[in-house]
Amino acid sequence: MKFSDFISAKRTEQPMAGNGKKSTVSVVVIDGKQYFKKQLADGYRQELRHKMAMYKEFEVGRQLNCPYIVTYTGINEDENGLFVLMEHINGVNIAEKVETEPEYFCNHRNTEKMLKQLLKALKALHERNIAYLDLKPENIMLTQVSNNVKLTDLGGCFTDSNDYTAERTNGYAAPELDNEQLDKVDARTDIYSIGKLLEYIEIQTKSKLPKRLAKIKERCLNAEKTKRYEMVDEILRTLNRRGVLIRNTLCCIALLAGIVTGWQWYVTTESYRIHSLYLKSDAIIEGIFYAKSSEKELTCKVIGLTDWNNLYLREKVEIDGKLYTTTEIAPSAFYGNAKIESVFFPKGMRKVCNEAFYGCKGLVTVTLPEGFEKLGHACFKGSGIRNVGLPRSLKAIGHASFAQCENIRELVIPEGVESLELDAFANCKNMEDIVLPSTLKAINRGAFWDCGSLKEIRIPAGVETIGEYAFFHCNSLKDVYNYSPTPQSLSVIFNRTDITLHVPAGSVEEYRKANHWRKLNIVGDL
Repeated sequence: MKFSDFISAKRTEQPMAGNGKKSTVSVVVIDGKQYFKKQLADGYRQELRHKMAMYKEFEVGRQLNCPYIVTYTGINEDENGLFVLMEHINGVNIAEKVETEPEYFCNHRNTEKMLKQLLKALKALHERNIAYLDLKPENIMLTQVSNNVKLTDLGGCFTDSNDYTAERTNGYAAPELDNEQLDKVDARTDIYSIGKLLEYIEIQTKSKLPKRLAKIKERCLNAEKTKRYEMVDEILRTLNRRGVLIRNTLCCIALLAGIVTGWQWYVTTESYRIHSLYLKSDAIIEGIFYAKSSEKELTCKVIGLTDWNNLYLREKVEIDGKLYTTTEIAPSAFYGNAKIESVFFPKGMRKVCNEAFYGCKGLVTVTLPEGFEKLGHACFKGSGIRNVGLPRSLKAIGHASFAQCENIRELVIPEGVESLELDAFANCKNMEDIVLPSTLKAINRGAFWDCGSLKEIRIPAGVETIGEYAFFHCNSLKDVYNYSPTPQSLSVIFNRTDITLHVPAGSVEEYRKANHWRKLNIVGDL
């Protein structure tokens, strides 16, 4: 199944979103292979310091052979000045990952995996007497397929032969860099930034780090260099010691599990699923399991059901003599349940969590009440729904919320919605018509990826951001009506150029000069 996460499109040079102020990054195709092309921006092309930084970046990059650092392949000049070529990476940086998929780092195994790979990348630099210095979420990419680390932007690192082009970012830089004391730089300078990165993940995800990672963070963040870890190997050993302990513990558990004949078979049965729900629930009404969410606010959530086709979710549920309001459906509550045909959502419902109705092929209609606030990641992905009723209280269509819903043919997004998140309607193959609200501000990456039946799209004037691949493989798309008087800054959103772009009459020339838009057939009839 193709999604914007897995792209193999042929395209010529296209600027990428998120470029730095001093440089731009584009995707170019050379001999049929894609590369990132990094080039100094206007105003910096003739400055010796920035040219030297580009040469340094290439020299540092080409000597490394680490799977967790971007590979540098060449350096050259064209009419726009000096540029370097790097391997093409399909992924997002950590800041984008936290924003679009915050639950990823709530799983601390994912945080630990990222940390180990990042430490190995820094080790490869430190072994060559290079300090990275500018470690921050925006410079660390995670690949789309495997969420592996790729450390980018080596232009600001510290080397013996080129220290005056070193860079840092306030908020992540070690205290010894406050006065630009480059003579005090060593491995511990980067180790401080590791602590700031863990702190960033903890704050942004509102998820407390486990004790082992919290201790690592605290030691990394010590203002006195001598009290931090000496080398990244020390942190890796700390993490690996825990791995050995876990493996030994798992071996013991496996041995005990083997004694209990048939246990592995039992956990796959319907009886085990129902028993687990009984243990987690606080009330069972008409075969539906409810559990408390908040004692203070007297709210509860739906966590699953026994065997039912038509779900009537109660607005109020009595638990321990008190009435609790049903406000959410728990993650994976009805995952893959093909028997569910309809759901009544009570007026107090505020949230459908991640993958709650994923793969519910029998579900036909969804009508969410006014006051509803959040659609979780892939909450209706791959379901059979045809009719969707959304409230004006909803601000965003979540990450892949309606991806692979192949029965949706037409849809009206209500006024009030401001953002369509990553892959929101990706692979809705039979969607022919969608109405976007005037309140919409952002159409994010792959929002309509592979919507092969979509014939036209009307982009409201207030849309400021359109993410890359937003309309890739919309093979029936003929007309795009963009009401914005100013062309949005783009990466690449179409994989075709035989599309008619309708724009405000007074904006035709501006669109004809704008990157990516200019490749379409532009008509000023709005």
